[in-house]
Amino acid sequence: MKRPIDVILCGYYGFGNLGDELIAESLIRLLEKNGVPAERVVLLSAEPRGWSGKSVGLVDRWKPVPVMSALRSSRTLLLGGGGLFQDTTSLRSPLYYWGVTRMARLAGCRTWAFGQSIGPLQNRIAASLARNALSACEARVVRDRGSMDMLENWELEGEIAPDTVFVLADELSESAEEKDNLLVNIRPWQGGLPEAAAEAAEWLRKERRLEMTGVALSEEDALVMEDLRKRGVFRPSEIVRLSSLAQARSLWGKARGAFGMRLHFCLISVLARIPCHAVPYDPKVSFFAEEWGMPVWDGSSKPLLPDHAGDGSKVNDQRRKVEESFARTLKKVLSGV
Repeated sequence: MKRPIDVILCGYYGFGNLGDELIAESLIRLLEKNGVPAERVVLLSAEPRGWSGKSVGLVDRWKPVPVMSALRSSRTLLLGGGGLFQDTTSLRSPLYYWGVTRMARLAGCRTWAFGQSIGPLQNRIAASLARNALSACEARVVRDRGSMDMLENWELEGEIAPDTVFVLADELSESAEEKDNLLVNIRPWQGGLPEAAAEAAEWLRKERRLEMTGVALSEEDALVMEDLRKRGVFRPSEIVRLSSLAQARSLWGKARGAFGMRLHFCLISVLARIPCHAVPYDPKVSFFAEEWGMPVWDGSSKPLLPDHAGDGSKVNDQRRKVEESFARTLKKVLSGV
């Protein structure tokens, strides 16, 4: 019997993190560009009612019975983008995605991974779950060299392609507006990094004589920056909870530079051609910064902003690469069903 769904998207969707919502949007666009209409796509979300994107099917990721029903109706399960297999905070993330992968196998639904960052994996159980889930995938595409090294250590085939959000590049381009603002993103983390980053941002604001805006990609970012402001460590003119690309276009259009922790904060800066100084709380941020020649703040030196952010030719090249890789991978997976 022919299955009515082509792809179920499984990622960190519905948790209010703009970076992950942009990943979902970019994957849906890539699927549509390659002949898979939105009505043949299902998104597993923590908050299905909150999805404001295209008219894909929506299933609550926390309800096993509806998830299993969707998997039985789908040709494939796509582990779609982001750092799904990591145990920095707990074992829950690798355990969840391993579990969905096992359910897909029971449902006769083929699994593939695209746009993944793997790790950090400090716990043996977490590493075993990640390896087992990824070994079940028909294709594995990661977004950085460190993740590819991990696949090779596990003797799993794979390839590298840029982050899928590069396909949204046309919605964020260089602005001709007057640029007098420093955008700062600080997320919760251990070891006093948020406090140190806030102090560094303050120094950079004063050094460059700029206005400063705190940019939160999730509610937890907003909370930590508000706490830092109350403690007098961080003095932005405002803290903005970023919720859309349109809002990002307005913010980055007035920015002279950016200083921040989250990967997609740095990536949006690249797409908007805004000089950015990365604060690498996670290896994926370090790999991205290295690839783009972005200065990395080490926690002790004075932060800086490059004089320029480079031209758009590399952005266009990255978009082309991710589009080609996705088209090739999708064809391979669907042709085997």
